[in-house]
Amino acid sequence: MLEVHEIPVTPFQQNATLWVCRETGEALVCDAGDAGPILAKIEALGVTVGKIIATHGHIDHVAGTAELKRALGVEFWFPPGDDGWLQAMPKQAMSFGLPVPEIPVYEHEIHEGQAMELGKVKLEVFHCPGHTPGHVVFHQPEQRVLIAGDILFAGSIGRTDFPGGSFEELERSIQDKLYVLPGDTVVHCGHGPVTEIGREARSNPFVRAKV
Repeated sequence: MLEVHEIPVTPFQQNATLWVCRETGEALVCDAGDAGPILAKIEALGVTVGKIIATHGHIDHVAGTAELKRALGVEFWFPPGDDGWLQAMPKQAMSFGLPVPEIPVYEHEIHEGQAMELGKVKLEVFHCPGHTPGHVVFHQPEQRVLIAGDILFAGSIGRTDFPGGSFEELERSIQDKLYVLPGDTVVHCGHGPVTEIGREARSNPFVRAKV
């Protein structure tokens, strides 16, 4: 069985997530925007983290990754299509008036079709561009859970006005890869509350399911 714990971090209230395989106690961290609250949650749960992953390269999703890597002694997995955003972290920080974080080095690339292992649980990877060029999401089909990053929100969608963004690509990503999932799939979003695929396919005012 899989547990997903949301940890709101950064001034942007980004939802970092801690995934835990109940059977083995192994965990992974997704979108480590700030190391401190994530480390506190790991300690509170008493789990062992095996890897850090990210949906994309925006600063609120990766700023705490280098610190977290050092604290945990684990490796970082990242979608290479967003390497430009990762290397631009200092510029991102200055544009928002934030402290400049260390750029994390990733040891492994994330690509569509991979099976990310977490204890005895496997996660599917879908490439979902539109918010950023390399954006990926993570899906656990048996338990019907999706980590959507900044592609899909409850009643909204990710911004497409950043460099490399595209509404047309984001719309295709949502319609062709997310809305085809079972309607009761629980969606953990990069910001805001959880939702379900069926709810968004029926009522999201920005992207509806194909007829």
